Amino acid sequence: PKAGLLGQLAARLSGVPVVVNTLHGFYFHDDMKPASRRFYIWMERIAAKCSDTILSQNKEDIATAVAEGIADPDLVKWLGNGIDIERFDRRRVPDRDLDALRRSIELDPDAPVVGFVGRLVEEKGLLDLLEAAKTACNHDPATQFLIVGPYDEEKPDALRPEVAERYGVAEQCRFLGMRQDMPELYALMDVLVLPSYREGFPRAPMEASAMGVPAIVTDIRGCREAVEHDVNGLLFPVGDSGALADALIELLDDEERRADMGAAGRTMAEERFDEQLVFGRVLREYERLLE
Repeated sequence: PKAGLLGQLAARLSGVPVVVNTLHGFYFHDDMKPASRRFYIWMERIAAKCSDTILSQNKEDIATAVAEGIADPDLVKWLGNGIDIERFDRRRVPDRDLDALRRSIELDPDAPVVGFVGRLVEEKGLLDLLEAAKTACNHDPATQFLIVGPYDEEKPDALRPEVAERYGVAEQCRFLGMRQDMPELYALMDVLVLPSYREGFPRAPMEASAMGVPAIVTDIRGCREAVEHDVNGLLFPVGDSGALADALIELLDDEERRADMGAAGRTMAEERFDEQLVFGRVLREYERLLE
């Protein structure tokens, strides 16, 4: 949001003839204090006046932009979001590579694996996941949690791996930090969880879907664009660790249902999440504006 605001203002003040902003999700959300929410909406209105087109990653933000008076309907257009569905394809990951990776991070091959991919900050709902992990481990003590993502020390809500000790699940958690072997790591997961409080159009559930892994995500803007409830995953109320635990146990206990969701996720990725579709929309809009 900061880069979008400053970039639009700087471009217009500098006399750039065509200004396009890609909206990755609004900073304000429904649970924010009213005064703060009004401030961020006001800032978005100012920024929007500097752009010739705003490309929104998710459709719900378009409706929000119009309803809050941020932009007229003809200014903000749907872009979507995408991934490399050829890279994220379970068929391209050899089982022998997974066996070696599993040994290297000390995962039990016979126990369920729950994954999280994202920055280690409270806003991503990591504390809700750890709270839910307690319940899930009480149900099945063998459950393992694979947590992938960088430590974002610059943020006031930054978390360190030691936080898992507070919830009594440190032994069940593997904190891997930033990784580049994401297709292989997704292939180790039975379920992906993204309990985030705010998203534009999250990549992790798209990547998981492409890899045939069902996703449990918060019922918020952006996440609803990546996951359809009971199709390629489940939605749960934001901040509700109890509902998250129930959803986790529900899927981990039902292998057939996970397989059905995984297959539906791969189909959805091929039809909706292919980054080539997004590239095409971007290029067509650039060509229209330049003409």
